[in-house]
Amino acid sequence: MKKSIHLFDLIKQEKLDDILKVFTEVTGVASIIADVNGQPITKPHNFSVLCRNYCRSSKLGKQKCHESDSYGGQQSAKLKKRFIYKCLNAGLLDSASPIIVKDYHLATVLCGQVLDEPIPTSIVTERARSIGIRNIEGYLSEFEKIPLMSPERFESIVSLMEVVTLTISELALKKYLSFEYSQHYLDKLINSVSDSIISTNPDTTISMVNDACANMFGHEKEKLIGQSIFSLFSDSASIRAYQKQMELSLKGNGRSELTAVDADSQYFPVQMSLSSFKTDNNKKPGYVAVLRDISEEKKTERMKNDLVGMLTHDMGNPILSIQKAIELMVNGTLGQLKPSQMEIMDLALTTSNQLLGMVTDFLDIYQNENGQFLLRKLPIDMNQMLQGSINQLKILALEKQILVHYDPISTPLMLNGDQTRLMRTIINILDNAIKFSPESGRINVSSILVKENDDKKAGAMINPAIFRQLEGNQQYVLITITDHGPGIPKYYQKNIFEKFFTNNPMPNKGRRGLGLGLAFCKLVVEAHKGLIWTKSPLYDDDGEKNKGCCFNFILPTNFDQ
Repeated sequence: MKKSIHLFDLIKQEKLDDILKVFTEVTGVASIIADVNGQPITKPHNFSVLCRNYCRSSKLGKQKCHESDSYGGQQSAKLKKRFIYKCLNAGLLDSASPIIVKDYHLATVLCGQVLDEPIPTSIVTERARSIGIRNIEGYLSEFEKIPLMSPERFESIVSLMEVVTLTISELALKKYLSFEYSQHYLDKLINSVSDSIISTNPDTTISMVNDACANMFGHEKEKLIGQSIFSLFSDSASIRAYQKQMELSLKGNGRSELTAVDADSQYFPVQMSLSSFKTDNNKKPGYVAVLRDISEEKKTERMKNDLVGMLTHDMGNPILSIQKAIELMVNGTLGQLKPSQMEIMDLALTTSNQLLGMVTDFLDIYQNENGQFLLRKLPIDMNQMLQGSINQLKILALEKQILVHYDPISTPLMLNGDQTRLMRTIINILDNAIKFSPESGRINVSSILVKENDDKKAGAMINPAIFRQLEGNQQYVLITITDHGPGIPKYYQKNIFEKFFTNNPMPNKGRRGLGLGLAFCKLVVEAHKGLIWTKSPLYDDDGEKNKGCCFNFILPTNFDQ
């Protein structure tokens, strides 16, 4: 049995005090429960004035009383039954009954403060002076009030107390066995977890670790107990991050990445989740940290990034070579092609453009995640860019006999932006519109200039919540691309701009996953300080719901990065 277990962990102090109170009312003797060192752990019940105000009034007297209680407890624990003796202070008759749980002496129930025979005044006086009592007359007066009790009567009271003590011990045992079982189950559960679990006191001293923690850091569990958890971190930055999480954990669980150090002084990255907890006895919270070694994850992430970077760069060059070769044939540099040959080469050129666009999207998303995404700004006309994008995809539209209608406004829609990235954005949206439009369908493309406070012109096209996000002193170009395909379910519309989003719909129902294309579109538009959103399903002028989807994006005309 762990010696850290206290009697009050098994039986509430209030319950013990209630038992002693009833016992003293029935028997008329004094009673108290003390620990194994003789220190009282419950209230004194029916204590005589002699013991309360005289025997325990001086430092030496109190010490003798504790020694007497400790002596009685030790003797009763050896015998494992009640023990009657004369107290070491005033010589009164006392009894000790041990509370034993699993062969461990938790505490002692003491009762007595009676006499079985008179004691000569000279001996009483000598005992009073030995503990420093000055008011001898008062001491003698209270001593005379100590009740005389026959040995048989006291024996019966002590027997009753022994029965009470055995009952307390049995209650404590049941609670302990329940606690031991739950503790064993908890230990088994904690040690079955692959992550490192560390419990600390309010001062960051480690109080408990699981097997995974010992294996992770290469220390024996016993060696870790009592150390500061800061000793497991490699640098001051990690310690500061842990201290910050301690503050945040008071409001809820916190997570962070730290650098840990093992017994061989090897550094490794860990992800930490920290929670605080309070016990009944502590005003300040303790903490439980769950640490997971993410070395392999970091290694895999580096390998993935290196592979992505290599593939996107290395794939781009051969695709460009194929594209240039096809362009030489289409332009007639290598001789004139027949109409059927030209149709095939146009299709090949369109396909190579799509493939190059996919690689470019992938590279740009990768560069953005690694902080390397930069825009190349030039003055561009969105009218020309939209028309160029439509021309680039005209073969794909003709294959499905889809009409892409665009009626540009007469004035140029000039803005500062990255022409290559913005054209890829338009092509990605148009490509999806063509892909999901029905045969012989129609796609409408429009563009307008939204000026300051021009709510009427854009009100029908821009959601008020979107419009409120725009700067009031800025001009914007609004582009809309509308198809009449199956549309996008509302529960997917918040996710379609996420990387690698797929929804796996039933055949011919809804749109399929949109991959990287729309994630790239969102990246480019927001990099230009613009906004992109979708609207589906669509409604006609009479308010009737129709299939279809409308993609919108709006860009500032004088964007400065």
